[in-house]
Amino acid sequence: MIQRNLNELRLDIQKQIGFRINNISELKMVHEAIEWNTKKKISFNTLRRFFGFLSYTKPNINSLNILSQYLGFSNYNSYQKNKNKDDDWFNWNQIIQIELSDKISEEDIIWLQSQINSHEYHLKIASVFKTLIYRKKYDSLDKFLDPRVFNFEEPERLKLASNICLLFRSLDSKTINDVVIKLSPNSTLRENSIHWFVDYTHFNGYYGEIIKEAIKFIEPGSHESLFFDLVLNLNNYLSCKKNLEPINLNRIKPGFFIALKGRCYAYNLIYFKEKDDLSNYEATWNKLLNEIKNTNKVQLFTIEIFPALLLVKDLEKTNYLINNFYEELLTLDNWSGYPFQAMILIAQSIQLMNENKIKEATISFELISLSKFSLSYIDYVLLFYYIVEYQLGKLNNSSAIQLKEIELKYKNTVLKTGFKRFTMKFLKEY
Repeated sequence: MIQRNLNELRLDIQKQIGFRINNISELKMVHEAIEWNTKKKISFNTLRRFFGFLSYTKPNINSLNILSQYLGFSNYNSYQKNKNKDDDWFNWNQIIQIELSDKISEEDIIWLQSQINSHEYHLKIASVFKTLIYRKKYDSLDKFLDPRVFNFEEPERLKLASNICLLFRSLDSKTINDVVIKLSPNSTLRENSIHWFVDYTHFNGYYGEIIKEAIKFIEPGSHESLFFDLVLNLNNYLSCKKNLEPINLNRIKPGFFIALKGRCYAYNLIYFKEKDDLSNYEATWNKLLNEIKNTNKVQLFTIEIFPALLLVKDLEKTNYLINNFYEELLTLDNWSGYPFQAMILIAQSIQLMNENKIKEATISFELISLSKFSLSYIDYVLLFYYIVEYQLGKLNNSSAIQLKEIELKYKNTVLKTGFKRFTMKFLKEY
């Protein structure tokens, strides 16, 4: 793409000057025209290299900016954007053809693979996915879900997973049932949607149904097997079902994703607390601390630890983590980290209220920006958020009407998620 843009820049300069550059005398004329037009100096040797009269080296950005200004653009970036508009139109035209075709061909897959580094590739993939779902082209979708098409960077995969799961949220019950049956066996779908977008709001809806169906097709001992067991058991706990199963930490393998490891430790804290097994609870905590000390990804490891500790009301341990790893916990790698940052601030606000530092707790709480939340976590985090908002409201002498409004928001979120663990008593007596 870069080399093609440079070739087009050479062509456009020759179009602008009005003749093809065949010799040094003609290049000198171009040199004078560029400097006269732009009022900027550019090395003649740079032009000789650029047009092939000397051994080629890529021009620096300053030279590219001057050449672009000669063509009437503010800089090279502006020139590139203008040249890429037609490319983007062509790419979207190809995407629409794929969406409307009766089947996905091998040529389509190869072309899509070639576009992985193109602008907003994840949106193009999401568009094809959405159209095939709406057209109920499940065989084509199965062909489209090729690992070669989905081999791109983590931040973009997060965005794609969000797009796919938001689509699932919008589907009617008949369509989502078809999706669950026909697509759950596809590992590429699972790896690029439900593994990246952990949809707490729909643990008791489409998300849980996909997992229950997909669990029939996964390898024992795999990261998926552990992930699915953890999600299903956490949902049972949050939904006040009694059939919690033990999930041994020995199921964690060295290559497993760091957030999955943390999720396993978090569930064990919940499980042993629920079983009133304080010995194993403390043993899990000590192992957890050792893991934290040996990782450079503290935030990812503890992303599920904080909600677990807040659920079992172990504020001593949340306080320990905040005091010892504050900077690592609040360092954001990308947009998906905001809900976790909110959980840290919620835990900190609760601890400050516990110490009767009401002003400091209020300041900490007001740092939370709900507008930045990833939709996968928002309702789950909101349940904790409303608890802090309610308790701070009482301490700051909010009116009965204001407290009732918080109660209603909390109650509606509980109904939306089905997480019966969050009772009115839990809200009022936290």
